[in-house]
Amino acid sequence: MKTKFLNKLKYFDYGLFIPFLILALIGIVMVYSASSINLSYLTGKTMQYFIRQSIYVIMGIGLTVIFAQTNPRWWRNPRMLLYGWGFLMLLLGYAKFFTSAINGANGWINLKVISIQPSEICKLYLVMFLANLFANYTIKGKNVFYKRMMRKRVTKELLMLLMVLSMLLLIALAPDFGGFGISFAIVVVMYLAYADINYKKSTWIIILGTAFLGIGTYLLQFTTALNNTSLGYIRQRFLAVFDPFQYANSSGKQLVNSFYAVSNGGLIGRGLGESIQKRGYLPEPYTDFILSVIAEELGVLGAVVVLCLLAWIILRIFLIGIRSKSVYAMYFCYGVGTFIAVETFFNVGGAIGLLPITGVTLPFISYGGSSMIVLTVALGMVMNISATQKRGLEVEVFGK
Repeated sequence: MKTKFLNKLKYFDYGLFIPFLILALIGIVMVYSASSINLSYLTGKTMQYFIRQSIYVIMGIGLTVIFAQTNPRWWRNPRMLLYGWGFLMLLLGYAKFFTSAINGANGWINLKVISIQPSEICKLYLVMFLANLFANYTIKGKNVFYKRMMRKRVTKELLMLLMVLSMLLLIALAPDFGGFGISFAIVVVMYLAYADINYKKSTWIIILGTAFLGIGTYLLQFTTALNNTSLGYIRQRFLAVFDPFQYANSSGKQLVNSFYAVSNGGLIGRGLGESIQKRGYLPEPYTDFILSVIAEELGVLGAVVVLCLLAWIILRIFLIGIRSKSVYAMYFCYGVGTFIAVETFFNVGGAIGLLPITGVTLPFISYGGSSMIVLTVALGMVMNISATQKRGLEVEVFGK
């Protein structure tokens, strides 16, 4: 057994694992730096989040190694995917209707030891479900899912589409618009990779779709229709992006303080632990705005190093997908790459004023157990695909 494990270790993808490890260690240090001062005021226990994040990272490293080594055939087990959908729908429903709202959203289930965010798990589940679905409905390189779904009767293909849509709907109803945006992007990108559309058309669809959303959100500032509804705060968040200093005492306060943090840091930063904005000015400095604290303490250069490491991981995951001889493995890598890329974009965009603040974490850096566990499991699965490529067993393991 030991020999078998060591043999598998030869094919371990250190090009993915080492950047992840560096990011996780940076995350531990920065979570401690961003949280300790406020914890000292509130509880006096400055090490609380440092210890928890260290545990999450150790768990994550273990899960990455385990999922990089285990037999991956169970990922495509139809029964497991069906039961997984039912279980996650129950978790999403329970979080929505039977938990207290946190920052206006019912998206967390508190288990005392750890709080679970079902929408985080849903992101990985959608990647697994759609990769299996599209691989099963690719025949001789052709997309047959849509044709079979459009038969003049209720088909299993239509039911599978409804499974995906119902999950997206429950995530949106939380409301968790950051989680919904990432999950929706996963679905769109994976479908474009699957559909009989060349890459140029797919790129234009993404560009035009993004432009359409941008124009639509820009027009929100000229209407007051949402002000007296439950969605009024959404408009306020967009207004804060368009002119944060006009709303510096209300919805733009977070973004203005994030700008101050980046400005204070300059090129090389004020020094580790020396952030001013983390001292009660920035909300959740160890989660949503941890990049702002990094920029203030380690400078723009420190933030760029973090973003370059994330870019390396994302591009390597897509490269593994491009090289794949298995259709399933290809779709899976595209889904995981999109997951990490869009999550990074949402967090960074919120911190620098390109997007409204959505509460999305910075992958492998921000404090949080749910995010770390889901991301490391996904990374381990991709590393498993990478290992089977190196061993020449990809088609045998995952199918064509």
